[in-house]
Amino acid sequence: MEMTWRHFVDPNGEFDELDVAKDALSRISSVAADVGARQKLPVAGCLAAKLCIAKKTLDSADAGQLLRVQRRLPKLIEDLERVCTWADPPEAKRSVLPSVVRPKSYRSFQDAEDRARIGMAAFLRGPSFIRDQYFKKLDLFSRAVMVVGFEETDETKENVARDAEEYPAHINLSLYSVLKAHSTCVCSSDYSLQRHPVRLRLRDDIVKLDECVAFDILLSSSPSTWEYWQDLQLRVSMTSRGKKSVAFEHGSANTSNLGPQEKFKVISPRTMCALVTAKLGSRIFCRVQDPELHQLYDASPIIQNVKPGPSLSLRRLLETHRLSNRMKLVLAYIISKSFWQFYDSPWMDAKWTSDCIHFLPESAPNDEAATQDGMLYASKPYLAVDFDAKSREIVEYCDSYAVIYRYPRLLALCIILLEIGRGATLMLQDYGSMEANLNATWTLANRLTDRKQSWGDFDYPDYRRAVANCLDGKLLKQNYRTDAVQPEMDTLTRRTVIYNTIVQPLKKLLERVGFLDTLNTLDPIDSKGPEPAFSIPAAPAFPARSQGDGPSSSRQWLEHFPSINRYIRDLTRSNPAGRPVRITILDTGFDNEAVFFRNPARRQRIKGWKDWVDLSDSPLDDNGHGTHTVALVMKVSPQADIYVARIARDRNSLRDCVESIVEAIHWAATTCQTDIITMSFGFSDEILAITKAICEAELHRDNKLLFFAAASNSGGNGYEMFPASHDSVIAIRETNSKGAFSDTNPPVNPLGPAVLGTLGKDVPSAWLSNLDGEAPKSGSSVATAIAAGIAGMCLTLAGAGLHSPNVNLPRRAGKLWTRRGMKALLMKMSQDMGNRCYFISPMRFFSGLDEASIWNALADACVR
Repeated sequence: MEMTWRHFVDPNGEFDELDVAKDALSRISSVAADVGARQKLPVAGCLAAKLCIAKKTLDSADAGQLLRVQRRLPKLIEDLERVCTWADPPEAKRSVLPSVVRPKSYRSFQDAEDRARIGMAAFLRGPSFIRDQYFKKLDLFSRAVMVVGFEETDETKENVARDAEEYPAHINLSLYSVLKAHSTCVCSSDYSLQRHPVRLRLRDDIVKLDECVAFDILLSSSPSTWEYWQDLQLRVSMTSRGKKSVAFEHGSANTSNLGPQEKFKVISPRTMCALVTAKLGSRIFCRVQDPELHQLYDASPIIQNVKPGPSLSLRRLLETHRLSNRMKLVLAYIISKSFWQFYDSPWMDAKWTSDCIHFLPESAPNDEAATQDGMLYASKPYLAVDFDAKSREIVEYCDSYAVIYRYPRLLALCIILLEIGRGATLMLQDYGSMEANLNATWTLANRLTDRKQSWGDFDYPDYRRAVANCLDGKLLKQNYRTDAVQPEMDTLTRRTVIYNTIVQPLKKLLERVGFLDTLNTLDPIDSKGPEPAFSIPAAPAFPARSQGDGPSSSRQWLEHFPSINRYIRDLTRSNPAGRPVRITILDTGFDNEAVFFRNPARRQRIKGWKDWVDLSDSPLDDNGHGTHTVALVMKVSPQADIYVARIARDRNSLRDCVESIVEAIHWAATTCQTDIITMSFGFSDEILAITKAICEAELHRDNKLLFFAAASNSGGNGYEMFPASHDSVIAIRETNSKGAFSDTNPPVNPLGPAVLGTLGKDVPSAWLSNLDGEAPKSGSSVATAIAAGIAGMCLTLAGAGLHSPNVNLPRRAGKLWTRRGMKALLMKMSQDMGNRCYFISPMRFFSGLDEASIWNALADACVR
C-alpha cells in the first residue's frame, strides 16, 4: 500500500501530523540546499529557503494560528511528496517522505534522500510556471499561518456559509490513497500496471457512520471487462490518531473508531483483487485505519445494484439521452457540491470533464424485462477515477502573461455546467499551450453563457448566473489583502468563494423550485427519441440526429411538394382565387435570422406576429421548435399567408400558457381571419378554457376553420392528448417516409374513428440562427406541421378551382374549410396501412390522377 503523510504517524501517538510536517520541511529543506550546492542550481537554494521559512512559521505559531492551517497540512506535505518523486514514472511511484522523516534503517534513509534529490532536480529543471506556482503556494502557506487580521467583506465573513457541511481535509487524501493502492490489480500474469476500474459515487450530502465519513464505491472485477461491479462502502475516520494532533471540527483528535467488539481483517491489494473477483453478491464494508484497510465482518444486501457492462460518460449520456430540467438542476448541484468538497485534494489531479462523470445502469425492481438495459439516474453520478492520468493538473492558478482567466479547475467545472444546462457537449480544441486553451475556452464559455438562445428551454437565470460566476475572475480576487505580494487568493479562500457563488446559489434554486427535498426520487433518464407531444419539445443548440430511416429519405419525400405547388401556382395565376389561404401557427415563435427566413420572398409570406411571452414586436424563438414548425409549413404550402402566435417560451412553461393559447386562438380566428390553426403541443387532460376558445372560434367563423394538433408521443403508455382529442380538431400521428406508423403514437381506439398520420420521422427543417443549415427532428408535432401544410395546399387548390371558369368546381367544395370536409379529402389521399391507420401521401394522390380526376376527388370529398 502506498504510504501517505498520515500513514507514517506513529500509532502509539508519539508523533503527530504537526511534528511530521515540521520534520519533513526541515529535512527536505536540507536536501534542497545540498542539491543547489552540488549541482549549482540557484532555484534549489530558493526552494530550501522557502521550506525553511514554512517550518519556522509552524514553530512560532500559536494555537489559534495552527487551527487556521489544519486543512492546509495535508496539501502541503502532498505537494512536497510530488516534488521529491517528480522523476519517477507514474507506474513506479513510491513515497519518499516516510523514509526521510521516520526511516526504518540508515540504508532506507539514504535511498530515500537520493530519490528526493533526483526528483527535486527534475522538478526544478522542469516547466518554470509549475515551479513558480509551487513557490507561491509555499509563500501563501507561510503568510496564512502568521496572518492575524484577515480582512473580509460581508460576503465572506464566514469561512464557509453556515449551511455548508464539511469534513476534515485528511479524509479526501486518505480515501484517494487507499483506493489508489488497492485498485492495483496483482492477480494478472501480465506484468504491466493494471487497475480495477473505480467509480466513486458523487453525493449532495455527507454520510456519517461511527465517527466516519462513508463513501459509496464500485470496483470492477476485472481491469479489462465490466462483467461485475462490486458494491463497496468505504469509511474514513473524521478524527486523527495522534495525541498531539490539532482538533478537527467534527470530533476529537484522539478517538479510536474501531470498537473492541468489531471483527475485521486487514485487506492488502492482493486480497482486494480476490475480494472483487469473488463476486460475492453482497455489499462489502471497509474502513481506513491508518495505515491499513480493514474489511469489517458484517455485510448487507447490495445497494448499488448495477448491471454488468461499462459505465456511461456524461458526454455520451447527453448525446443519447434526454435530461429533464429537473434532472439537469439536480445533476449540476451534485457535481458542483462534490467539486467543492474535493477541491484542493488529489481528486483534482485529473481534470474534471463530462468524460470523467459517469452513470451506471441499475437493475429494475423485480428484474423487470421492460428495463433490460437498466435505468440511469441523474441523481447518481459517479467519478470515473483515473489514478494514472498522464497530464496532472498541479497548477490550480495560471500566472502566465496574456491570460484572460487564470483558474483551470474552475473553468472545467464551468464547462460541465454549461453542457448540462444546454443538454449538449462542447467540442474544445487544443491550441498547444495552457494559456491559449484557457483563453479560447473562457471566450467560448462566456459567449454561450451570455447568449440566451443557446440555453434552449432551460430558462433559469440563477443557473446562468452561477455559471457566469465561474467565469468571473474578479470574484476570485476580491477580499484579498492589499499588502500581499501575490495577486491571487489562497486556495482555501477560493474554495469559500466557490461555495458562496456557485454551490449555494444552485442549492437555493433547487429549494425555490421545490426539488431540493426530492433529489433522490428522480425518474430514470429517458433515451432520446421523438419529442413528447404533451409539451413543446426542447433541443440542444446543435441538435443531434434521431434514429430512423434517415433525414435523406424524409428530404426526398418532401422534394415532391415543389412540383405539386408549381402546378397549383400556375393554376392560381391564370385564375385568381381571392385572398391566399391563411395558416396560424401556435408555437414558440420563430427566429427571423435563421437561414431559411433570409429569403425575402419567404419573409413576405409572414403576414402576422403576436408574442404572448415577452410581448416582443419582433419575431424571436428561444427554443427552436417554432422555427422548425413555421419553416416546415411554408415548405409544404409556400403560397399560404403565415401568422405566428408565440404562446410559450419552451415546453416546461406550456402548462402556464393556457391563457395565452386561448387568446391566440381568438386572435387567429378574428383578427387574422385564418383558415387553419396548427397546435404542435398537447395536455394530458382537457382544458375547458381551450375547449371554449375552439368552440367560440368555430362559431365566429361558421365552422369554416380547421384545427390540427399533435396526437401524442407516449406510445402505448398514454392516450391521444388534448386538444388533438377534441371533436373539432384533426389529430395527426407520426410515420416515416414509407408510411409506417411509429410505435410512439398513442394506441388506436378500437371503438373510435380511423386515424391519420404523415411524415414525422427525421424531418429536416430550419433551426435557430446559431445553426447553419437544417436540423432533422421527429415526433407527431413535426407530422402535424406537414399535415397543416398539406391542408393549406389543398385549400389553395380548391380556392383556385372555385374561382376558375374552366373548372366548374361545385360550391359544396367550400366544405373543405370544415373539419368534416378536410378530413374526408385527407382520407382520399391516404393509404390504408392496416389497423385503421391511414398514411397521408399527397404524392400518391396527385401522381395517380389526371387533372379532371383531381377536381372530381375534391368535389367528391365534400359530398361525404
